[in-house]
Amino acid sequence: MKHVLTLIAAFIIALTGQAFARLGNTEEQVNALFGKPVDPGKPDSDGVTTNMYKNPTGEYIAVVHFLKGHSVAEAYSRVDRRKLSEKEVSIFLEGNSAGKEWKKDPRKLAWERSDHRATAWCETLSGRPTLLIQAKY
Repeated sequence: MKHVLTLIAAFIIALTGQAFARLGNTEEQVNALFGKPVDPGKPDSDGVTTNMYKNPTGEYIAVVHFLKGHSVAEAYSRVDRRKLSEKEVSIFLEGNSAGKEWKKDPRKLAWERSDHRATAWCETLSGRPTLLIQAKY
């Protein structure tokens, strides 16, 4: 029982806003949260660098796009390829809310932040149900 409680506590800590990147974070801030990227990228022709991370508990994969050293897009999926729960999606959105409200599109799994500075949607990428969050710039 003690082992189960420890796992639950670790899961809750892992899902707090401090455990995941936020739009606007610098590459150094994201690296401080996740550690070194498991797949570091090189800038593309537009100057965007894409790094892949695993969260400290190893349950999630995060792919973060950096432009001029700041996160402009993030994608979150589960390592086990299961669909993200509504609670998981809510936590990731809250972490990227910048104090604003996310408004859900009633027709699909998509959201827009109330300041119109970010959008989010769910889709399956490479067989992984994924939440994508993108800043509008």
